Amino acid sequence: MSEEHIYQELVKICGSKFVSYHPELLESYSTDLSFIEGFIPKYVVWLKKTKQIENILKLANNSGFSVIPISSSSPQRYHGDTIPLTENSIIVDLSRMNKILDIDRENRVVMVEPGVTFGQLIPNLQKRNLKLLLPLYPRDGKSVLTTALERVPTIIPRYQWDSSDPLLCTEVIFGTGDLFRTGTAAGPGTIKQQKKSGQAQLNPMGPTQFSPFRLIQGAQGSLGIVTWVTLKLELMPTVQKVFHFQSENIQDLLKLQQKLLKYRLGNEMFILNNVNLACLVKLAPEDIGKLRNSLAKWNLISVLAGRGKLANDKITYQEGDLNDILRDLKLNHLKKQAVVGENEILDALNNSTSYPWRNRLKGSFQDIFFITNFEGIPEFITIAENEISEDLGIYIQAINQGTSYHCEFDIYYDPKEEENVNKKFMELSIKLMDNGAFFNRPYGLWAKEVFKRHLDSTQMALKKVKKIFDPNNVLNPGVLCFDD
Repeated sequence: MSEEHIYQELVKICGSKFVSYHPELLESYSTDLSFIEGFIPKYVVWLKKTKQIENILKLANNSGFSVIPISSSSPQRYHGDTIPLTENSIIVDLSRMNKILDIDRENRVVMVEPGVTFGQLIPNLQKRNLKLLLPLYPRDGKSVLTTALERVPTIIPRYQWDSSDPLLCTEVIFGTGDLFRTGTAAGPGTIKQQKKSGQAQLNPMGPTQFSPFRLIQGAQGSLGIVTWVTLKLELMPTVQKVFHFQSENIQDLLKLQQKLLKYRLGNEMFILNNVNLACLVKLAPEDIGKLRNSLAKWNLISVLAGRGKLANDKITYQEGDLNDILRDLKLNHLKKQAVVGENEILDALNNSTSYPWRNRLKGSFQDIFFITNFEGIPEFITIAENEISEDLGIYIQAINQGTSYHCEFDIYYDPKEEENVNKKFMELSIKLMDNGAFFNRPYGLWAKEVFKRHLDSTQMALKKVKKIFDPNNVLNPGVLCFDD
């Protein structure tokens, strides 16, 4: 099929206003803030309806072009998973699909389309005294749906019962152009009929013994395009109290955090080094530097929360339990005079930001993140600090009830230093892999290194799955191990 014919077909599907081949625009979609070099797409289309996605994918299968789905706003894209890695690609921008389809307070669940952002959803939930399970201070323009599909860790480990949380049910159009619903959304009945009977699309398992949402999550858009998801919510606390523990020894804070998690004390809970905590709560580089120098190297943030008439009573008894734990562990010295305001911390934990916090120190960053166990954290920190001598941010987030940990190293740099940072980025990543770090989200440059360390049978199995759901390799070719 000729390019002109493809263009005419795209116009039929989307309308001429929502198809573009403007050179500058196309070039902007060929790069992001990662070190990946992509190809310039042929067209960008903006879709509004599920039926349009189905038609685009069927056209792609018949015409031989690739489809790259995008939902977050530009230009803040980071990991190389939304730029074309092959020629003859079309960008499918889903930012116009931005409806909050349902907020169900009784069942604590929200249904959103891919274009719904944190800046849009958080205020809508707060009006209803509901709380989304957030990652650490997300940017306003980031897609809520994409964040859940990417398995970005949330900051309340006690509410994460499964690695997929807070994702529940999904509606997905596979690479074949076939629409499918997962979990209880699969039926019986349509979504409208289910809601009429009181169902809320809460259970992600199924249909039957098959749970395809686990294939879609983490697939980087290579198996299907998700048109909506349901996400679990919690009720908004009426009182929150921040505890900020500081130490020069990471082991002290890891020990305390593990004990707090064991007894499920505290909601939001994470560890940041002084660089990252300063970036989180301050905007200007000079303010970040000043705060960084006044903090201890390691900082554990833990928030106690209560709701209703007995909220203060709950916080009082939990604070008593926390003090008992500090005494038993002989860690009372961790309670120091606060140098960060409680409201500054709570603002970062309850809202999104228009100025991404990792961009504040030097204007650019690269993040290296992986999953590890409790025992492995100190060794990985030593490896990272030996490779990156300055301006290294560290973020440690307990996940899945504290059974494992998201460990993140943020390399801050001036954009002019990009070439040197690229080399350090890959050297450190490979060294961490070789020492047992589990890169469960292998974006961009990591993919080849990660799959090189897996058995051939693992890649064969993944490629068989790809062949089932996207037999013509039209969806995001080149990501993960789908590079042939």
